[in-house]
Amino acid sequence: MPNDESQPTPSPEPAPPLKALAAEKTGALAPSDTVETAAKRMQAVNAKTWPVVEDRKLVGVIDERHPDREIGGHGHDPKTWRVGEIMNREAIFCYEDEGCEVARHLMTEHGVDYLPVVDRERRLVGIFDRQELTRKIEESRSR
Repeated sequence: MPNDESQPTPSPEPAPPLKALAAEKTGALAPSDTVETAAKRMQAVNAKTWPVVEDRKLVGVIDERHPDREIGGHGHDPKTWRVGEIMNREAIFCYEDEGCEVARHLMTEHGVDYLPVVDRERRLVGIFDRQELTRKIEESRSR
């Protein structure tokens, strides 16, 4: 009969799925928002990319080069030009039932600091920033 010392040491619990950690953050953009609004919101949180949602569903992302260069560089007025006209419809995102390591890999691979988290119908559940995600992974490993 094996004694307790012969039992393998349990490995640390994997980080929980993103659904358990994500808290929806306000501030997702709508396609009807102005580029000026997008630039201000992104500047407020120092984000290079930000999700665009319609009826709570992720429909794209806008990145910093659009508000600063694309619009201004073409003579468009950021107060009247709309996010939906310039957003990238190919958004990088993670599903809520995926793990933190998947999210971190996507962020690293695509060079994004903010990652939308969606359910399987692409409804926005939350937004993780790289530092927050790293902290959550470390917290789950220290339990």
